[in-house]
Amino acid sequence: MDESIVAYFISADWSKDPSKRSVYVADVRERRIEMKACKSWDVHALLRLAEGLQERGPVLIGVDVVFGVPADYLQMWPNTPENFVNWLKSLKPSGEFFGTVGKSDEWRFERPWFKVNRGERGLKSFTNKLHSRMLRRIDAATQAKPVFAVAGIPGTVGAGTREFWKELIPHLQRDKGFAVWPFEGDLASLLKRHGAVLCETYPALAYAAALDDALPTRRVVISKKQRMCRVCVCDRLTKMHASRIDLGCLDALRENEDNFDAHITATAFLRCIYEGHEIVSSEWIDPKAEGSMLFAGVVDPYRRSGKNGLTGKATNTSSELGSASNRAPYRCPIPGCEKEFMGSRRGWDAHVGSVKTHPDWLPEVNDPETRKRLFREEFSSWFE
Repeated sequence: MDESIVAYFISADWSKDPSKRSVYVADVRERRIEMKACKSWDVHALLRLAEGLQERGPVLIGVDVVFGVPADYLQMWPNTPENFVNWLKSLKPSGEFFGTVGKSDEWRFERPWFKVNRGERGLKSFTNKLHSRMLRRIDAATQAKPVFAVAGIPGTVGAGTREFWKELIPHLQRDKGFAVWPFEGDLASLLKRHGAVLCETYPALAYAAALDDALPTRRVVISKKQRMCRVCVCDRLTKMHASRIDLGCLDALRENEDNFDAHITATAFLRCIYEGHEIVSSEWIDPKAEGSMLFAGVVDPYRRSGKNGLTGKATNTSSELGSASNRAPYRCPIPGCEKEFMGSRRGWDAHVGSVKTHPDWLPEVNDPETRKRLFREEFSSWFE
């Protein structure tokens, strides 16, 4: 993307809990990143921030919530909506649509948000309701969780997304001063016409875009929950970008994973700008239903780096990041289980093969080999 197209990039790490939301602003012309403080971040406050910045140029607002739904889900609605934005603004924030179902036989397209409870046959009992398994193409490529999953399995973004959508709907229903990409046009045209544009980000893509030696690249896994790993990443950020970007104070990143994700995403954006990389590849854009994610293309969603943490030439910092990542515990993905495998997944087979270990997960299946096979099928991404 040409840096003349956008003046500011707002990077928001979102959560259902307002206290866990973090916002950074990247000044494209000055190549400067700074944290923005707010008593309680919500959609209104985020749009007000963008409105203030618009006086000095177009603003791109990146939020790590989902903008889009699986194409086959949108087609289930009567009189299939023109696009995701038109569909979303037709919903009532206080309506039954945003309720939560706890049993798969209660799931309906009009009430899609679900929690995987103990005693259910896991995630598949819900995802089998759609041919797409409730995943957009980009979700399947990045091993992300279904947008409508709000609790009961690790790594869900549904709860934060649901809250964002509920707050966003009233703004969509009136004469808004912003657009939602890519549903309302191409990015350059929207920035020129509206001045502020909302888009989806995903830290798993931003990590590689900010930290790898060279772009384009593949995804990288970082154990952001470990402070040691965040410290190593901050050291690498300084070595790679401090001569070209004013990164600001990194102490907040070292101490908080929400700040970490928001800042890394802002850094990735500035890097793509000053190195002249496309911010997203057209092959990953669906302007009707599924939307897109920034950095899809410059970071290959399908491919993930090897054990040394980062791709490209090995450096001391990337080795340190890899070591931190490799020492991270692998938590059992069965809902309600708190077992962690330290350093490797060794022992998983005995752990899942016993009914006594997980009496509420497939209680009718007693054969250890069958349980292990079903575990591999249901939680395939855990082994990648």
